[in-house]
Amino acid sequence: MGAVMSQMALLACGLVLGFVLRRVKIMNDDVIHGMTRLVIDVTMPCMIVAAVITRDSLPDIPTIGMIFAAAWGMYAVILAVAFVVPYLFRLDKSKFGTYRFMTVFGNTGFLGFPLCAAVFGQQSVLYASIFNIPFNILCFTVGILMLSQNHSKSAAQQLKECSKQLVSPTLISCFAALILALLGVCDVGTPGMIMKTFGDMTTPAALLILGANLSKVPAKTLVSHLRPFMLAATRLILVPLLVFFIFRNIITDPVVLGVLVVTCGMPVATNGTLLCVRYGGDLDTIVSCTFITTVLSIATIPLLVSIVV
Repeated sequence: MGAVMSQMALLACGLVLGFVLRRVKIMNDDVIHGMTRLVIDVTMPCMIVAAVITRDSLPDIPTIGMIFAAAWGMYAVILAVAFVVPYLFRLDKSKFGTYRFMTVFGNTGFLGFPLCAAVFGQQSVLYASIFNIPFNILCFTVGILMLSQNHSKSAAQQLKECSKQLVSPTLISCFAALILALLGVCDVGTPGMIMKTFGDMTTPAALLILGANLSKVPAKTLVSHLRPFMLAATRLILVPLLVFFIFRNIITDPVVLGVLVVTCGMPVATNGTLLCVRYGGDLDTIVSCTFITTVLSIATIPLLVSIVV
């Protein structure tokens, strides 16, 4: 609980600061767009690669393979849930992609990594990093396609436009991290610390951007609609419990299972806001749902931990 509350306090401070900076006009639309591009194209790729090359040691290849396969299995389950969510929620087609994105992608880095370290030990952070590779591959391919949906254009036109966005520094860094992990490249010294230093800028910058965008959303929209709370119940409770009951008889290592369940029960990913700014999507909805799921996760994360520990 101490680890959870500490991370929630850091998250709240970042959101509030971004909110205030926008209100006092230190952060305007140009600053937000510039920071968004900096995070997605520079600091986030550094963070992804640093998660591998700054470790003291890496698991053997069979263990990495098992964790990697479990991660893809988890996302197969979540993607199946995300596909039916818009129909269950009776959403307008223009919101299908945004709600599917929010169902699939959680805040596995900022909240998931330190929480796993506190509950399961430092070795679990490496497991979470491996789990995060499929997250990033999917987020910057399928996730961009979800947020870029434009129902005024044909499927062929959308595919052509989105294909130009799929190859990005972030996606390249995901594959680089996987190759480095398989080759056992870790603890590289100064190069790793340089990457980590720039990568550490990702979380505070993302929080400032999220808080600044939150200031543009009318307060009544945060609490006046039911669907964001339905999304919160799906992302924070239904998805992790479904993953737990499916994989508890498949994964024998309790730490791997615990990391799997806890990381998929995180609130909506803060980089969803960044991608909305960069590629389109319903920004107001994703900002309000990120805020709501983050607040509610204060209660749901301890519940998940109690189930898997």
